[in-house]
Amino acid sequence: MKKTISRGDDLYEAGVFEILLQYEVSRSKRYPAPLSLLKIEMTPSAVGKESLQNASSIFAAQINAHIRSVDIPTGSGSRLDLLLPTTDDAGARTVCERLLSIFKNKFSGANHETIAFSLQIGASSHPGGSTLSGEYLNQKAEEALAQSKFKGPHTYILIAK
Repeated sequence: MKKTISRGDDLYEAGVFEILLQYEVSRSKRYPAPLSLLKIEMTPSAVGKESLQNASSIFAAQINAHIRSVDIPTGSGSRLDLLLPTTDDAGARTVCERLLSIFKNKFSGANHETIAFSLQIGASSHPGGSTLSGEYLNQKAEEALAQSKFKGPHTYILIAK
Protein backbone atom coordinates (compact mmCIF):
# COMPACT_ATOMS: atom_id res chain seq x y z
CA MET A 1 0.00 0.00 0.00
CA LYS A 2 1.36 3.40 -0.97
CA LYS A 3 1.88 5.76 1.95
CA THR A 4 1.32 9.42 1.16
CA ILE A 5 1.78 12.42 3.36
CA SER A 6 -0.41 15.38 2.54
CA ARG A 7 1.44 18.68 2.46
CA GLY A 8 -1.79 20.65 2.13
CA ASP A 9 -1.03 23.99 0.53
CA ASP A 10 2.54 24.18 1.87
CA LEU A 11 5.26 25.21 -0.54
CA TYR A 12 8.99 25.62 0.02
CA GLU A 13 10.23 29.18 0.51
CA ALA A 14 12.30 30.58 -2.39
CA GLY A 15 15.60 30.42 -0.47
CA VAL A 16 15.05 26.81 0.58
CA PHE A 17 14.03 25.91 -2.97
CA GLU A 18 17.28 27.39 -4.33
CA ILE A 19 19.34 25.33 -1.89
CA LEU A 20 17.44 22.17 -2.83
CA LEU A 21 17.78 22.96 -6.54
CA GLN A 22 21.57 23.33 -6.22
CA TYR A 23 21.74 20.12 -4.19
CA GLU A 24 19.76 18.16 -6.81
CA VAL A 25 21.85 19.66 -9.64
CA SER A 26 25.13 18.71 -7.94
CA ARG A 27 23.80 15.20 -7.25
CA SER A 28 22.68 14.79 -10.87
CA LYS A 29 26.07 15.99 -12.08
CA ARG A 30 28.00 13.59 -9.86
CA TYR A 31 25.73 10.57 -10.36
CA PRO A 32 24.18 11.27 -13.77
CA ALA A 33 20.44 11.18 -13.34
CA PRO A 34 17.77 13.20 -15.13
CA LEU A 35 16.35 16.35 -13.59
CA SER A 36 13.34 18.39 -14.71
CA LEU A 37 11.91 21.77 -13.76
CA LEU A 38 8.37 23.03 -14.38
CA LYS A 39 7.35 26.68 -14.26
CA ILE A 40 3.59 26.96 -13.95
CA GLU A 41 1.46 30.06 -14.28
CA MET A 42 -2.21 29.83 -13.34
CA THR A 43 -5.08 32.18 -13.89
CA PRO A 44 -8.08 31.58 -11.63
CA SER A 45 -11.65 32.46 -12.50
CA ALA A 46 -14.59 32.53 -10.12
CA VAL A 47 -17.72 34.58 -9.52
CA GLY A 48 -16.97 35.44 -5.90
CA LYS A 49 -14.16 37.67 -4.72
CA GLU A 50 -13.52 35.45 -1.69
CA SER A 51 -12.92 32.40 -3.90
CA LEU A 52 -10.43 34.36 -5.98
CA GLN A 53 -8.58 35.37 -2.81
CA ASN A 54 -8.27 31.69 -1.84
CA ALA A 55 -7.24 30.58 -5.35
CA SER A 56 -3.51 30.33 -4.59
CA SER A 57 -4.14 28.11 -1.58
CA ILE A 58 -6.53 25.83 -3.50
CA PHE A 59 -4.05 25.65 -6.38
CA ALA A 60 -1.10 24.74 -4.13
CA ALA A 61 -3.14 22.11 -2.29
CA GLN A 62 -4.17 20.46 -5.57
CA ILE A 63 -0.58 20.47 -6.84
CA ASN A 64 0.67 18.92 -3.59
CA ALA A 65 -2.04 16.27 -3.75
CA HIS A 66 -0.86 15.11 -7.18
CA ILE A 67 2.94 15.10 -6.94
CA ARG A 68 5.44 12.68 -5.42
CA SER A 69 6.84 13.28 -1.95
CA VAL A 70 10.32 13.87 -3.47
CA ASP A 71 9.10 16.63 -5.80
CA ILE A 72 9.92 20.16 -4.66
CA PRO A 73 7.30 22.93 -5.14
CA THR A 74 7.78 26.66 -4.51
CA GLY A 75 6.03 29.83 -5.53
CA SER A 76 3.54 32.46 -4.60
CA GLY A 77 0.50 34.04 -6.14
CA SER A 78 -0.09 32.81 -9.65
CA ARG A 79 3.40 31.32 -10.21
CA LEU A 80 4.70 27.96 -9.09
CA ASP A 81 8.00 26.18 -9.77
CA LEU A 82 8.20 22.42 -9.43
CA LEU A 83 11.52 20.55 -9.36
CA LEU A 84 11.25 16.89 -10.35
CA PRO A 85 14.32 14.89 -9.25
CA THR A 86 15.20 11.75 -11.27
CA THR A 87 12.62 12.69 -13.89
CA ASP A 88 13.48 12.62 -17.60
CA ASP A 89 11.69 14.43 -20.42
CA ALA A 90 9.09 11.64 -20.80
CA GLY A 91 8.31 11.84 -17.07
CA ALA A 92 8.09 15.64 -17.23
CA ARG A 93 5.62 15.36 -20.13
CA THR A 94 3.53 12.94 -18.09
CA VAL A 95 3.44 15.34 -15.13
CA CYS A 96 2.48 18.27 -17.39
CA GLU A 97 -0.32 16.29 -19.02
CA ARG A 98 -1.57 15.07 -15.63
CA LEU A 99 -1.66 18.60 -14.22
CA LEU A 100 -3.48 19.96 -17.28
CA SER A 101 -6.00 17.12 -16.98
CA ILE A 102 -6.58 17.76 -13.26
CA PHE A 103 -7.02 21.50 -13.70
CA LYS A 104 -9.57 21.15 -16.50
CA ASN A 105 -11.98 20.37 -13.64
CA LYS A 106 -13.60 23.01 -11.46
CA PHE A 107 -12.96 23.13 -7.73
CA SER A 108 -15.05 24.17 -4.78
CA GLY A 109 -14.12 27.58 -3.41
CA ALA A 110 -15.52 29.74 -0.63
CA ASN A 111 -19.26 29.43 0.06
CA HIS A 112 -19.50 26.43 -2.30
CA GLU A 113 -18.69 28.62 -5.31
CA THR A 114 -16.79 27.00 -8.14
CA ILE A 115 -13.35 28.10 -9.17
CA ALA A 116 -11.59 27.18 -12.40
CA PHE A 117 -7.92 27.44 -13.29
CA SER A 118 -6.23 28.09 -16.60
CA LEU A 119 -2.64 26.82 -16.74
CA GLN A 120 0.40 27.47 -18.83
CA ILE A 121 3.44 25.30 -18.13
CA GLY A 122 7.03 25.69 -19.23
CA ALA A 123 9.23 22.67 -18.61
CA SER A 124 12.90 21.88 -19.03
CA SER A 125 14.66 18.56 -18.68
CA HIS A 126 18.29 17.46 -18.65
CA PRO A 127 19.71 13.92 -18.56
CA GLY A 128 22.29 14.85 -15.90
CA GLY A 129 26.05 14.84 -16.04
CA SER A 130 28.69 17.55 -16.21
CA THR A 131 26.77 19.91 -18.53
CA LEU A 132 23.84 20.32 -16.15
CA SER A 133 23.33 23.60 -14.27
CA GLY A 134 20.53 25.23 -12.34
CA GLU A 135 20.79 28.26 -14.63
CA TYR A 136 20.23 26.04 -17.67
CA LEU A 137 17.08 24.48 -16.18
CA ASN A 138 15.69 27.87 -15.11
CA GLN A 139 16.45 29.58 -18.42
CA LYS A 140 14.96 26.82 -20.57
CA ALA A 141 11.86 26.51 -18.37
CA GLU A 142 11.30 30.31 -18.63
CA GLU A 143 11.67 30.11 -22.44
CA ALA A 144 9.20 27.23 -22.53
CA LEU A 145 6.73 29.14 -20.32
CA ALA A 146 6.88 32.14 -22.67
CA GLN A 147 6.12 29.82 -25.61
CA SER A 148 3.25 28.23 -23.70
CA LYS A 149 1.76 31.67 -22.98
CA PHE A 150 1.96 32.40 -26.70
CA LYS A 151 0.08 29.15 -27.47
CA GLY A 152 -2.72 29.94 -25.03
CA PRO A 153 -4.38 28.48 -21.93
CA HIS A 154 -4.09 24.81 -20.91
CA THR A 155 -0.83 24.25 -22.76
CA TYR A 156 2.68 23.16 -21.96
CA ILE A 157 6.02 23.35 -23.76
CA LEU A 158 8.97 21.15 -22.86
CA ILE A 159 12.57 21.95 -23.79
CA ALA A 160 14.83 18.92 -23.32
CA LYS A 161 18.55 18.60 -23.84
